[in-house]
Order: sequence, then structure tokens, then C-alpha cells
Amino acid sequence: MITSGLRSRFKVVLIPLSIVLVTVLLVWMLARLKPTPPEKAAEEQAWPIQTVTVTAAERSPQLQLLGRVETPYRSDLTSAVTADVASLPVLEGQAVSKGDIIVKLDASEVALTVDQREADVQELEAQLTQEKNQYEADQAFVKHEQSLLDIANRALAREQKLSQSNLTSQSRIDEARQARQSAQLSLISRKLAVANHDSRMKSINARLSRARALLAQARLDLRRTQVTAPFDGTVTGIAVSPGERVRAGEPLASLYANGRLEVRAQIPMRWLPDARQALTGTSELSATTDLNGTRYRLELGRLSGQVSQGAGGIDGLFRFVDQAPSVALNRTLSLRVDLEPRQRTFAIPVAALYDETTLYRVVDSRLQPLEVTMAGSRFENGVQQLLVQSDQLQTGDRILSTQLPNAIAGLKVDVVNAEPAQ
Repeated sequence: MITSGLRSRFKVVLIPLSIVLVTVLLVWMLARLKPTPPEKAAEEQAWPIQTVTVTAAERSPQLQLLGRVETPYRSDLTSAVTADVASLPVLEGQAVSKGDIIVKLDASEVALTVDQREADVQELEAQLTQEKNQYEADQAFVKHEQSLLDIANRALAREQKLSQSNLTSQSRIDEARQARQSAQLSLISRKLAVANHDSRMKSINARLSRARALLAQARLDLRRTQVTAPFDGTVTGIAVSPGERVRAGEPLASLYANGRLEVRAQIPMRWLPDARQALTGTSELSATTDLNGTRYRLELGRLSGQVSQGAGGIDGLFRFVDQAPSVALNRTLSLRVDLEPRQRTFAIPVAALYDETTLYRVVDSRLQPLEVTMAGSRFENGVQQLLVQSDQLQTGDRILSTQLPNAIAGLKVDVVNAEPAQ
């Protein structure tokens, strides 16, 4: 009984254990017999890039500047007289030629002043003629007065001689002496009149000159009642209206010269040596601007004498080479300035420059860093290109033109779209 029970228990335990052992054996056999896949070596990644082929050439750096139109020939016209405004032949915005009437003032009051000044001149001219005639007469009177004095002297001498013989009275002698003194006084008076002729002439001439100057001023004021344009230009403002009374010095109108326009643009400090050399004639510096579909050429005329606070350069004043365009003052214009050409420069895209001094040349599908020096930039068809110089660069080199965040020396790359030579 006991033996059969034990056998039953062994069977219950042995059968599951056998199954587990067989399963383990099968799994081990399958793992041992499983084929091993071949190992594959890791490949280096090649980064897709674009390149540009560069060419050494003489190129002129360009500056893109914003300028403002202005002019040194801008006039504020004021009244020279006190008068009423008669009419306004020209209004704001109209073009005028030199000599055109802009404001016409009533000339009635000034005309009366002219008449008064003319009368003063005529009066002094008459006095001048009278003085000349009086001088001629005084010269003739001196001779007569001298003759009368001689007669009086002889009469006195005769009476004194007769008195020695008691043939005349003392009263006759006194009368003769009195006649001689009167003749002497008359002669002295005539000689004084002749001697003072020059001083009287100078006095009259001085007053006549002053009167003529006042007359000239009055006539000038009369002409100034018609306020005219001092040059060809455009009227920018009218400060009065007909019927308004203005005093001397009050503003009437303002205008600027069309042919004297300039463009003020700030030149960065880096390029000031080029600007100063251009002013001395040792280098070239020209500019162009497009306005209403027309391209205009400009040249640097001078530099400003001061630097504005906080500015990064000095204002340059560019003048138009040929005819100036018809453009309003203070308008903003875009200038493209051509600087002195640089020898052996390379034009590259903006994205090709790293850290402002580094380019990457592609050699055997790997990047090779090059140190370069910035020489400026140019604008071709509206696209900015950088100009660099380097002894390590050669014509035909392929330069990385894609911005890679992990660009380093030796990085493997794959050129997917090479750009044409620059």
C-alpha cells in the first residue's frame, strides 16, 4: 500500500519536472542553433551643403546709406520796408526763376519818400551852385575892396599932410581914418569868405552825398516792394496774405534752390579714411541713387564739421554730378556708395562667413578653415555679397556657403548644389 502510494507521488512530480527540463533543453538548443547576423561597421555622416566657387578680382566695396535731401541755398525772404501786401503772384510749392516776383508790396508810401529825397538832393545841388557863384564873386570883390582900401590910405595920408600946414581940420582926418578902417574890415571879410570857400564846399558836398545816399536807399526800398526770387527754386512757404501790413524785417516767403540740392548721409567711422582721401583727390568715391525710375550720380562734396552725439560716423554731403532731380527737401534717399577698388578680393555670400574672420574651403569632401580679412561688401541685383581678402584663398576654391551650426575643421560634407563662381 505504501509502495504504490509513493510511486503515484513520484509520477505526479516527475512528469512536470521532465516537461520543464525538456523545454529548457529545447530553448537552449534553439539559442545555440540560431544564426548570428553579420556585424556592420558604423559609417560617418556626411552633411549636405552648398558651395560657391570664388574668383580673385579687383572689386570696389559699396556702402548702403540712407540720406536726407537738403540744400545750403535756402532763403527766408523778409520785408525791407513797412508797407501793405498788395498781391501774391506765387504760392507755396510753385517753381520760380531768378527775378520772378513772389510778393508785391504797396509802393505808395515808399514813393513819397523817394520824392522827398529827390527834393533834398535838388536843394543841396542848388546850394552847391550858389556857393560856386558866390566864390567867384568874392574873388572879384577882393580886388575892388583892395582898391577901396588903397584909396582910403591915400586920402588919410593926404589929410595928415595937410594937417601939418594947418590946412585941414581934425574931423576930416578922423573921417579919413574911419574910411580906411571900414575898407580894411570889408577887405578882411571878403578874404575870409574866399578862404572859407573850401570848407563850405566840403560841408555842402557832405550833405549832398548823404542826401544822395538816402535817395539811393529810398529807390532801393521802392524796388524792394517787389520781392523777387534770388535764384531758380521752389517756394516752400508764404507767410503773409494780401492786405496785411508788414514791418521791416518781418518774414514774407521762403524758397530753396533746385540746382543746389545735396544729400546728407552718415559715413561710418571705418570708412572715413576713404572719404578723406576722396576729398583730397587721391582716391575715388562716388554714389548713385534711384529716383522715380531714374538713376542719378553723386559725388562727395565735403564732410560735416561736427559729430552728432551718439553717432557712429560723420555726415557726408553728396552733391549731384549732373542735373539735380526735382525732389522735395528732407526726403529720404537710399545711396549706394562705391569706394576705392581693392586688389585681389573675393566675393562670397553673407552666409559663408563664420565668426567674421573664418571661411571653410571644401577639399575632398571635408571642411578646411581659412582666416580672411573683411574688405567690405557689394550689392549685386539687390543681394549683398561680402568682400574678403586672404593669401590662403585661390581662384577656383569651393567655399562653404551654408550656415552649419557644427562646422569644424575636417567635418565630412556632401555638396548637393554648387553655386557658380563669384
